[in-house]
Parts: sequence; structure tokens; C-alpha cells
Amino acid sequence: MIKKILGIFILLIIIILLAFYVAVDKILIKNTISNIEKKLNLNINLLEDYSFKLFPKLSLLTKIDLDKENINLFIENAEFEIYKKYNLKPAEYFLKIKSIKIEKLIIQDLEADGNIYKYSNDSLNSHLEIYPKGYITYQLNTDEKNSVKFVKLILNRINLPESYKKLLNFIISILEEDTSFVSKFTLNRELLTINYFDSTKNELNFKLKGTYNLKSNIVNIIVKLNSNKENFMEFRITDNVKNPYIQILSNDNSINYNFFFNDIEKSFEGGVDNILKNLMANE
Repeated sequence: MIKKILGIFILLIIIILLAFYVAVDKILIKNTISNIEKKLNLNINLLEDYSFKLFPKLSLLTKIDLDKENINLFIENAEFEIYKKYNLKPAEYFLKIKSIKIEKLIIQDLEADGNIYKYSNDSLNSHLEIYPKGYITYQLNTDEKNSVKFVKLILNRINLPESYKKLLNFIISILEEDTSFVSKFTLNRELLTINYFDSTKNELNFKLKGTYNLKSNIVNIIVKLNSNKENFMEFRITDNVKNPYIQILSNDNSINYNFFFNDIEKSFEGGVDNILKNLMANE
């Protein structure tokens, strides 16, 4: 989930930077869109023509759909406005998207505003802020929904450490219901900083912060899970984003795992049946 969210917001930042480039010279809009599509392997569909204004502020407004087939990404009804007042303050922008779908992960009613302090056609020389907020949901089929219900039933029947139950209940609540979030991301040259990513579901709270180096692909992220404002588990994600090293530690030490991300695929090879066997083994 973290890798997908990180990938989505990196893509959003790229789109914002390229849209700012379009605002500089409207005459080259069609060529610029064509170059964006080729460079990022995207399909961009203009929902309406660009709206360009000079007064009372310099502004550009556009609406698009966007998809990227190789990662099953589809952005529906994205409205982007970039504007610059006639003063020394940085350019500002506002982004509103009906939905972002990437495989089974869906971000709905996303809104993001922010500032552009420095722009370069090379994103590694830019500096901007973005404040996204919205709702996260998972698109489960009937079999997957039934599997989640079955796991919930099993959890009520077996004796697990409290930290396990809180973690599993948090995961299940995310899979079953929409979850709201607020966040702040900062791009300064090659360093993407997640200043905060907060999501609250019932009495459970998910807090994420860290950095991602776009040039070296090195990630350094800390995730804290709280229940009733009390921390019960912490994740540390480091090293290369393609196969990060993950450390998981609960406050009661009942959970203490260290592994590389690609290694966990073995734990899910047997599907739900294998997961349940692992739970039974920890009973």
C-alpha cells in the first residue's frame, strides 16, 4: 500500500511540474502533451480546452483523464489550475481529481493545493509543496470480501496477542470501508519528503513520515500505528524502494520482524489458507 501511495504522489508531482511548463507557453500545448505521453508512457484525454486568463491573476485551468496501462493506473476527471498573482509570492496551484485507480487501490475525491517555489523542466531541480487529502478504498470482488469476513470470524475464535489483533483489525477496516487521509509532500531537487501522512479509522490512527530520494531510489520511512492515541506498533522502511528493508516492532514485543519486502511474497503463496495457518501457529 505504501509503495502504491508513494508512486501515485510522485506521479502527481510530475504532472504538476509538466502542467506548469505548459502554462509558460500555451502555443506549444499540443506538442507538450504529446511529449508527456511519450516520455511517461501515458494516455491523456483533454475533457475540455484550456482556459487561460491574464486578469485578475495569471492562471491556467484544464481538465483531463489520464491512464497508464502498464501499471493499471487511471485518473478520472482531473481538474488542474495553476495561477500566479502579480506579486513576489510563489506560483500556486489547485488539483481536484474524482478518482485515481491503480489496480485495486482507489483514491476518491482527492484535492491538493500547494506552492511552486522553483520550477525546472528537470524535476530534480524543482522545489514545490503539495497538500493532498481524500479517501482511500479497495475494490474487492465477492470472493475477496467473503475471505475478509472469514478472517474476521477466525480472529474472534483464536487467542492472539493484543498487538496482532489491533493490526489485523486495522487492515480489515481499511479493506472494508473508505478511509480518509490528510498529508503534506515537499519536493526539493531530488529529495521527496513526506512531511506527514495521517489517516484515522475509528479509534485507530496511521501516521507516516519520511523521505524518498528520486535519484538514488533510497527510501527512509517511519510508520506509527496508534490505538486510542497510544502507539502500539512501529514500521521502519529503508533501503532501495524496489526491495526495501522492513522492520516491524510492537510496543509489547509480541511482534518483532525484520525482512526485505520481496521476501513476503512467500508468505502469501498459499493465499488465505496459508495466512490462517500462520495465525494458528502464533496462537
